Amino acid sequence: MSSFVRPDDRVTEEPEPDDAPAPATASPPLAAVLRRGVLGSLQAAAASALVLEAGTLGLFLPRWFKDLFFDSGAFYLDTLVLWVVIGFLWAVIGRLAWSIAVVLTTSVVVALANLVKMQYREEPVYPSDRDFLSEPGFLASLVSPVLLVVAALLVVGIFVGAVRLAVRIERRHPRPRLRTLAREHVLLMLGLRVGVGVLTGVLLVQAAQFNHPGNMWRGLYELRGNDWRYWNQKTNYRSNGFLGGFLFNMPVDAMKQPKGYDEAAMADVAHRYAALADRINAHRKGSLDDVNVVLVLSESFTDPTELDGFELGRDPIPRTRARMASTASGHMLAQMYGGGTANMEFETLTGQSLGLFRPQMLSPYQMLVPEHDDYPSAVGWFHGQGHDVIAVHPYRVGMYKREQVYQRFGFDDFIHDTTIHETDTIDDNAYISDEAAFDEVLTQIDDHEKPLMVNLVTMQNHIPVDGNYADPVPVSGAGGGEGRRIGQYARGLEHTDEALADFLDKLEKGPEKTIVLFYGDHLPGIYDSSVKHDNKGLALYRTPFFIWSNQPGQNVPRAIPTTSPAFFLPLLYDVADAPVPPYLAMLDAVHQHVSAIQQGRLLDASGEPVKEAELDATTRQLLDDMRLVQFDFSIGQRFALDAMWPGAVS
Repeated sequence: MSSFVRPDDRVTEEPEPDDAPAPATASPPLAAVLRRGVLGSLQAAAASALVLEAGTLGLFLPRWFKDLFFDSGAFYLDTLVLWVVIGFLWAVIGRLAWSIAVVLTTSVVVALANLVKMQYREEPVYPSDRDFLSEPGFLASLVSPVLLVVAALLVVGIFVGAVRLAVRIERRHPRPRLRTLAREHVLLMLGLRVGVGVLTGVLLVQAAQFNHPGNMWRGLYELRGNDWRYWNQKTNYRSNGFLGGFLFNMPVDAMKQPKGYDEAAMADVAHRYAALADRINAHRKGSLDDVNVVLVLSESFTDPTELDGFELGRDPIPRTRARMASTASGHMLAQMYGGGTANMEFETLTGQSLGLFRPQMLSPYQMLVPEHDDYPSAVGWFHGQGHDVIAVHPYRVGMYKREQVYQRFGFDDFIHDTTIHETDTIDDNAYISDEAAFDEVLTQIDDHEKPLMVNLVTMQNHIPVDGNYADPVPVSGAGGGEGRRIGQYARGLEHTDEALADFLDKLEKGPEKTIVLFYGDHLPGIYDSSVKHDNKGLALYRTPFFIWSNQPGQNVPRAIPTTSPAFFLPLLYDVADAPVPPYLAMLDAVHQHVSAIQQGRLLDASGEPVKEAELDATTRQLLDDMRLVQFDFSIGQRFALDAMWPGAVS
């Protein structure tokens, strides 16, 4: 352990040059070493905690400063956790100064990453974000090269400074050398390291199990009561400390087992919704058996004309707006601002709601689906109905573990950035264009004899948008970098609007029956605080969607209340007038009472916010049934799967 002793605590010796190594006989008093080590490591832990709290920006806001230091005391618990980490590192490597350097440098890196993520996605760093470390190119693309260089230089500077400080401390306060200590002191030091290692190791294992019942760390953070703000994770981190919020999001079972869950209960649920499906299907005259089903998640596709705080020189999506007016359309409720693509895709393909999982289930693609050998989805369902099932995503396969997830869902083929036929981009935009992605879908339809189910996730409008196009849309009311970003983003939307219209025109003129679900996944993280401030409520969480068919009589204008993507499949079947399995009948019944579900938020049948306690008995029963089925399909025994969604696991 590095010593933190005063010069007068050391043995008086002959003067030596400043850069000379400490003589082998120099052994500071052990008690002074331990005292200085405890105090120094605690100070370093507090400094690291301050850095992390600063990374949430809560440290600079009076409300959260008061919460951190006085009301919740979360800062002191964060300090305690970091002190345990420093102690564990010392026990392992035996160099306290180096352990402090590692923790302080890591804190700076994490705090910087948190600032960047909050800017673009309005959410902090999560434990599950470690998966993105395997995609450094994608992470680097999210920020400007200048910011990346500045951040790298800052991190290197902090690390070099921490190392120099560690060397200076060890030179001024040399570590006790075992060969110079009395035998009993040697045994004491070795025993202390083993003891600290075991104790801190146990405490860190406890921290990793933060969400287990009776967890010690969670109990400490909840001394003031359960105040986890899971519906707004940025606020959660500011109120409960960075580490408190981070630990709250450690892995946990996707759902708590609903009351009454067993085989008999699921048989009853399956029976009731089989009867409902029969009643619905008695009036349905259409079919999807010979129809191509195309699900299009359009990256960051929104309607910026709906936002306050700026004006565009022209409407960037006139063709899409006209198409929406002619068929079933509305707004999707996005899970978050600036991100959440894979979660919206998950809800669409599975009919399962993120709002019914535990709040720590931040990304089912990363945390849930890969843990299973297979997973119920529309992919298996359509495959069982005679469709070939194709996934198209013109980007890297590693993002959100899509390669593993698509295998679990049962896709026949996954077409990505290196296998797509066209890789055209537009101007200086680095991402494959939407036109190329739509052309890939047309190619797949032409090449397959069987009807297709295609799940397309585009990339063209992904951030960054700076400097993508030579002719951005004019913007007024938003200046500087924000205005330039909005103009560039709007120009990308125009390209999507044109490509989508051309795609649908070709399908309309083509020989094959096709139905298309088109939806945007979230708003882009390009808006500054002034625009965010001007758009309260759901404005920053609504994206356009529509369902269109090339079959005569199916495109009937219909305004659908703001909805969650978990309800897209029954809406698509409704437009096609096609018979539904019991599972989709259940989702349809829920949607008629609750149009959207999020963590901490429900929208009623008209799309207005409502509290669960205010729901009538029928709606509460429907939600309870949906919870039972979602638990059964996700981490339960799948008692009702074959009866309610036959073939959903291929």
